[in-house]
Amino acid sequence: MKAHGRARKKGRQPVPLAALAPAGAVSAALCLTRFENHVPHVSLLILLLCMIGLAQLMPVDLTRGGIRVVFALPYVAALAVFCGPTAALGGDFFGLIVGAALVLFNLREPEGPRRTAANLCISAISILAGSFLMHAVEAATRRQLLWALGFIIGYGAANIVLVAWMESMLNKRSWLGAELSALGLTGRSIALYTLLGLAVSSLIAERMQWLVPLSIIPVWALRTSLLYQTKLYSNYYGTISALNLMLQRAHPYTHGHLERVAETAEEVARRLGLQPARARLVREAAILHDIGKIAVDEEILDKPAKLTPDELEHVRLHAVWGAEILSPVREFSAIVPWIRHHHERPDGNGYPDRLSNAEIPLESKIIAVVDAFDAMIGSDEPNGKRSYREPMSVKDALAELQRCSGTQFDPEVVRAFRTVVEAEVA
Repeated sequence: MKAHGRARKKGRQPVPLAALAPAGAVSAALCLTRFENHVPHVSLLILLLCMIGLAQLMPVDLTRGGIRVVFALPYVAALAVFCGPTAALGGDFFGLIVGAALVLFNLREPEGPRRTAANLCISAISILAGSFLMHAVEAATRRQLLWALGFIIGYGAANIVLVAWMESMLNKRSWLGAELSALGLTGRSIALYTLLGLAVSSLIAERMQWLVPLSIIPVWALRTSLLYQTKLYSNYYGTISALNLMLQRAHPYTHGHLERVAETAEEVARRLGLQPARARLVREAAILHDIGKIAVDEEILDKPAKLTPDELEHVRLHAVWGAEILSPVREFSAIVPWIRHHHERPDGNGYPDRLSNAEIPLESKIIAVVDAFDAMIGSDEPNGKRSYREPMSVKDALAELQRCSGTQFDPEVVRAFRTVVEAEVA
């Protein structure tokens, strides 16, 4: 697993190479000097290097943010067990070089020299972690299969943590959220991948390395399964993007507003202790929470004056219409209630169902607070200000949230939101 990336978007940070380079250099030096290495059989070395190169031809991009899986670890682990950490380091570097060479033939999206260097550093650190754990297992048992298991666990854990950390730095996401994305293989896939690594080492230990090329069959099957999952996920986000684009075209003000609300809502959800997957759903719900406004009369929605009671009642129907628009799509089933109830109030005076505090989903309460705050402060972007309201300062908007805490807004959500905002402006 490694990081990859498209052209850097506005707001993203440069690759944190200054932090990775020293650790990578020290790790490589320790791999070369700290552990015992064996003179490899040339045929075995060539075989495993070929398998690593072949694995480079079958990557899977797990996330839109930039996490790629390359199925080379079973062969790198075999190099570590039967040839030593130095050979494993060389094999992993060889794989990265092959991946970089594929760019020249337009078979792979360019990663840039900083990304490639960062991945080399991550590789060295991961191999060192795997080698240390393998060495500890080796001291306790003579079974090479367990040595391979130790290396795979050590390498895999370090690799996932480092890639997640780098992606969290690049994309300004919470580290836990990036780590969850890195684990997008799912537990079952990780287990199958580990078993494949053990099978490769077992074949070599039993002097049946001529069967190792057949391991590409389960690799291909696992890759196909992951590609199917990522395609479904991509289609899911495509649906979200299409619906969001429809709303933005109808009401340009919503463009930056929805993005800001979504990003902050996810952070507040994490601050309140929601699991990363749940927090991501909050983000998606926040992106779509006003989708029902597609059905609202444009003249009423964009009216630069106070609405009449009948007009206000018409606009308030957008929460119900949004839920109705999304309810036929199975993937949206979890967020439909959150969207329907994002204008409910703890004091029971909200709409559309006049729910009281305990009846309102926490996710709806989060969206309500973040949505209200962003509407109050507006934005300097084109169409970023409401036509009927002058924007407030951040200080005044926070004070207004606090004033309405317990009646219009949930007090716990308001406290978590203040913490997030204060951390951003600090």
